[in-house]
Order: sequence, then C-alpha cells, then structure tokens
Amino acid sequence: MNTELILVYSIILIFFCLEFFLHYKFVNTIRPDLTEKQKAYILSIKSSLSMFLIGLYFNYHYFTSKCNESLFFENLESKGGMNFGKVIVLYFTAYLIIDLYLGHYDYRKYMDNLSGYFHHIIYSFINILALYTGVFHVYLLHMLSELPTFIMAIGQFDPKFRNDNLFGLTFFLTRILYHIFLTWTFRDNTMILGLSLASLGLHLYWFKGWFTKYFLKIDDKKRQKK
Repeated sequence: MNTELILVYSIILIFFCLEFFLHYKFVNTIRPDLTEKQKAYILSIKSSLSMFLIGLYFNYHYFTSKCNESLFFENLESKGGMNFGKVIVLYFTAYLIIDLYLGHYDYRKYMDNLSGYFHHIIYSFINILALYTGVFHVYLLHMLSELPTFIMAIGQFDPKFRNDNLFGLTFFLTRILYHIFLTWTFRDNTMILGLSLASLGLHLYWFKGWFTKYFLKIDDKKRQKK
C-alpha cells in the first residue's frame, strides 16, 4: 500500500469520524433530555442500519454471481464496487473509533462489556486486516448480521420499538445460520476461516445469553399466571 493511498484512506476516515461525531452532537442538541443509555445507542442505530443495507448490496451481487467468488469479484470490479467496499470499511472503522471516544466520556458503563471496548478494538483491527489483505468484499457479506444490532439498538433507545422475539430470530438467522454458511463457503481461506470461527464463537456465546434470559422470562410469566 503506497503512501498516497494511505493518505487518501486517512482523509476519508477522518471525514467519517467527523460525520459520526457531528451526528451524535446533533441528536443530543435536538434531544437534550436523553439518558446515558439512550446516548449509548445513537451511533449504533446509524451504523448498524447503514451496514445492514450495505450487506444487502454485497449479498445481492454475490448471489447474482451464483455464489462464485471470482465472478463476484469481477462484477464488483466492473461496477466500482471494490472501491466502494473500501470506503465502507473505513466508514465502519470511523464508527468504532468515535463510539470508543464518546463512550469513554458520555456512556462509559455501556462500553465495559464484550460488545464495547473489546468488540470495537478487535473489529478495528479486523477492518484494517480486511483492507490490507483485500478480502473486504467477503467481509462485507457478513454485514447482514447488523440487522439484529439495529433492532436491539432502536429498542434500547426507545422501548416502544423493543422486540425480543424479532431480535432473537434475526440474530439466529444472520449471526448463526448465515454466518456458518459463509464460514463453510470460504473455508479454503485460512485467515477468513479463523476469523469467522472466532466471531461465530462469540455470537454463540451471546445467543446463549439471550436464549437463557428470554426463556427465563417466559417461565416467570407462566409462574405469575399460576
């Protein structure tokens, strides 16, 4: 990667960081009554919805390429999708950076878990690795898994939108089943296989937590009815 390209990437990354920062400040300006918990999900709502839509775009091209990686790459290349993909990875990285920064000052207690500091730092390195190795087009196929993140984030921001059933269903379909499909499909790439298996383990751990908590709630409701 030459110096000129690194400079271009850096400028794009700074631009997106500024955009996320200003978005956060704007929401806080029009909603000065927000709680710390609500503030913690402002950027997550924006990022997860954007990345899910990007995931749809890349998956559309993947399946219209008959799930052939070479053809998928060629189709993206002919439509400028590869450069677009690089910019999107920088966009996602900017979210991680600004959420780390703002979270440290404005909603620290919501960052002290696996989906906070640890998740953001690890995924920042994965983003850099995806750009450096050129596998970001495969990486972006996984962004369908941002749908449950969006459902969870908007439900935390406004309880009237909370839907535990929908969150659990979309989490299972995207972060478990579809993730397993992509892991198996690209298993010949050692790096992708290793990262996919590691993230799948984390997803299974999170899903187990949701599953246990959800069914405990159902049992409690049944006991209350009795």
